[in-house]
Amino acid sequence: MVEGPFYTDTTAPIISAINVSAPSNGQLTLTVSANDDLRVTGYCLKTNATAPLASDACFTASASQSVATPATPTPYFAWAKDSVNNVSSAFTRVAGACSNEGVTASQTVNLPTVCISTSLGEMVVALESSKAPITSANFLKYVNDGYFSQTVFHRVISNFMIQGGGFTGVPISSANAKKGTLYDPIELETTNKTGLSNTVGTLAMARTSVLNSATHEFFINTVDNTLLNTSSGGYAVFGRVISGLNTTVQSIRSVQVQNNGSAELSQPLTPPVINWAYQLK
Repeated sequence: MVEGPFYTDTTAPIISAINVSAPSNGQLTLTVSANDDLRVTGYCLKTNATAPLASDACFTASASQSVATPATPTPYFAWAKDSVNNVSSAFTRVAGACSNEGVTASQTVNLPTVCISTSLGEMVVALESSKAPITSANFLKYVNDGYFSQTVFHRVISNFMIQGGGFTGVPISSANAKKGTLYDPIELETTNKTGLSNTVGTLAMARTSVLNSATHEFFINTVDNTLLNTSSGGYAVFGRVISGLNTTVQSIRSVQVQNNGSAELSQPLTPPVINWAYQLK
């Protein structure tokens, strides 16, 4: 007779990531990372959000699956199961046609990365999730909600910065404000805390005169703006452009601008549009 006590596993696996490979021969590979108390025995990847049963044919032993590179960003849903058929919650990642150059740049850093397609080209940004965790997590919430799609760079000052993420057109007005879920303003992670600096190519949060007021608008420094580290309380840096700085960012900073109605020469005549943004890893 086998005597106890016996361990009963009732805890489902937890998926921590879906990593996206560089496109190759018209395909990209999605790889699911998951952990379990015992071991993960199956992975299911689909393009619809209907939760599978443990017995469904979508589950395979491989954590990786190759798919045809979508022409537009497409949500993929993943589940993992364990040896006693506990099925995880869904994990979602958008994958699409980020360029080989962009995905390769993403693979060179050990940081979360986001591919951003604009009407003037593509860029990839890396987020300093350890140094600026609050700001990075906030940005990714808006990215993964699809909030930035069809927003514009509404404020362009060539030898200063390019700002976007809040409006679908110009002029800046409530009528042109992007509709969607808005999260609570976040705590200002000062550059003194993070060790980061507003240098050329860095990604930072725009805000009002209230220190802890940043939500979704961001800017990219087109020159070294170290005065912004402390000016008016400072502006939080949380990432940097790792692909597209010398192409897409240069194209955006070079657009023709006019007076924005507040005596600032910064309103683009033809605002560059963010087609989409999605998290690569």
